[in-house]
Amino acid sequence: MTHRVFGSLMAVAAVVVLVSLVWVPVAAQAPAASRGNLPRLPDGQPDMQGLWASDAAGAAHSIEVGRDPAADVIQGREEGDRNPRVLVDPADERIPYQPWAAATRRELLADIFTPTKRAHVDPHVRALLDGVPRNNYVPGQLQIIQIPGYVQILYSSNHAYRLVPLDGRPHVGKGIKLWMGDSRGRWEGNTLVVDVTNFGEGTWLDSHGSFHSDALHVVERWTMVNPDRIDYEATLEDPKMFTKPMKIALTIDRFKEEGYELWEDSRHEGERDTETILKAGRRDKAAGLTGIHEHRRVGR
Repeated sequence: MTHRVFGSLMAVAAVVVLVSLVWVPVAAQAPAASRGNLPRLPDGQPDMQGLWASDAAGAAHSIEVGRDPAADVIQGREEGDRNPRVLVDPADERIPYQPWAAATRRELLADIFTPTKRAHVDPHVRALLDGVPRNNYVPGQLQIIQIPGYVQILYSSNHAYRLVPLDGRPHVGKGIKLWMGDSRGRWEGNTLVVDVTNFGEGTWLDSHGSFHSDALHVVERWTMVNPDRIDYEATLEDPKMFTKPMKIALTIDRFKEEGYELWEDSRHEGERDTETILKAGRRDKAAGLTGIHEHRRVGR
């Protein structure tokens, strides 16, 4: 049974604006001995089936870390803060945008806090699909189902799902653009490798305007290191936007709440709360609240 719940997207928007974010290193790799002690399906694949939640779910508002918002980075480090780190390469923890793309992102970043157009509002808040890899670190849980020839991933956020064929079939034609991309998987030992292409330009990588082009290419590595933990990595390439590839990493833990069922965060495209968000943004912009510093001060 799937439960349907509907929460105010204004609450989501408030979290996007007011929550500070910091990343700490991903947990160390599990000892080699634990890697061989895994539940397995009859065909020998690691049995990943069940409910899971990433250590970054609900915290990953910006995949970048830094101290200078004006330099294209959300300031998130506060003394004593400990939140999951996501962007692990490049070492400076900044998305390797080409100069023109970085400038466009800075403009978008400023508008996020006083949105006046739909394009300024996070697609997640507008009830659109989150795409890959973001769907793995938005709030909520995911469920993995393995059937012969496929791995299926269901997400509680925004009705999203993925069906990953394992039979070596080619990607769909280049002219087909998909919000969740086109996934093709294979097993390398205990690691499920998923190659994802055919993206459109509508999704963001986080809630702070980290956009991409339709040339985005993502390679995910889902490594089951013990019965209750998956180490997740994704390498992202976008030759239209990035100067080089980047890598994110996080830990996905088995969700063990007894009797829990996957809740569907029920929304619909064209969510009307977006208009309320825009009214507030226009009001704040008219009042001179135009940047992150003002909103951080108000939030405290």
